[in-house]
Amino acid sequence: MILLDIETMDFGVESGIYEVALMVIENGVVVLTEHIAEVDNETLIHLGMGEGYADISEDDSKKDQFRSIINRYNYPVVAHNVPFDRKFLVHYGWLDEDHECYDSIRAIKYANSDLFSYSLGYLLAFYNINRPLTHVALDDVKALYEVILKANPTLWVPLYKVAPSKLKNFVEATANVKGQSTVFQEKRIVFTGASPFPRVLMKEIASKCGAIVTGSVSSKTDLLVCGERPGSKLDKARELGIGIQTDEWFIDAVSKDLNLETISVTRQSIAATNEKQEKKFVEIPEWEGRAVNIALLPIRIQSRVEDILVRHIEVGKINKGSNGYKVDVIIHSDDGDYALVKKAEELQIETVPLSKFNQMILNYQE
Repeated sequence: MILLDIETMDFGVESGIYEVALMVIENGVVVLTEHIAEVDNETLIHLGMGEGYADISEDDSKKDQFRSIINRYNYPVVAHNVPFDRKFLVHYGWLDEDHECYDSIRAIKYANSDLFSYSLGYLLAFYNINRPLTHVALDDVKALYEVILKANPTLWVPLYKVAPSKLKNFVEATANVKGQSTVFQEKRIVFTGASPFPRVLMKEIASKCGAIVTGSVSSKTDLLVCGERPGSKLDKARELGIGIQTDEWFIDAVSKDLNLETISVTRQSIAATNEKQEKKFVEIPEWEGRAVNIALLPIRIQSRVEDILVRHIEVGKINKGSNGYKVDVIIHSDDGDYALVKKAEELQIETVPLSKFNQMILNYQE
């Protein structure tokens, strides 16, 4: 995968791109780290969020630097909240619209659905990663890499695909092709467009013929095989002078060596449940019957925490007052400098960051 982070000045694409950081991962190991930016005022860089850097959105040399890495490795792009990064990169022509993208937030949610937040700062705290969140692109990419190593997500769903929880049936397709051929030996092939031939089958046939099947067109591509409505991949292939053929031509080319009458595609349907299962949280016996203040948590999280405290931990009282320090425990957001927490510490009242409380109820141990 290619981990990615960009820094912009605002949420709209018109605000521009000021930093782009890339980290290429192969078999869990970092093989390349790249920071693409142009310093404008070095004294401001420590502020993060692109401060101190020039707008490089339309800088062709920076864009070429980025695309050369994307084309060289041809891996999926992974970012924390990838729709945001992708929106900017596609808009300014840094990334092809059909490049495969994955959201690390979504993947980590599948790995651990019982976290109260999936912001990068929260994940750093939950997984006990001693790294500050600076909002400098390269720092944030390194932070994301460490979070992914700790979270170890195994289910990655491409952007714009339906989440597994929404599916009634998830279908896996496997192609079975007998025979072998060298007709496309060491040739890099890309398939695109709608086709009457299942793509999983075409890719398996290509592999049986010695080809290397990739997902995007680059200068290394030898052949683009097109169905109907091929889109931007066809334009790029023409621009690069790459060979272009139809699905029918491809099938004819392999039919001399492979017995296509014996091929088959097996689909295995896996039922997906929508039933909500009761969450089982670890009890905290020392908190039973005690008074807990949750005023310093976001409103959207308060109700979840309150439910866990009452139903699973059986605390004696919930306090939501912003000056309610006459309690036994205060649970507070990780990011914030709170007067209530300082007062509680002076009074030797136990204070617990939300990420630590999350660890406690899930019995998280490294």
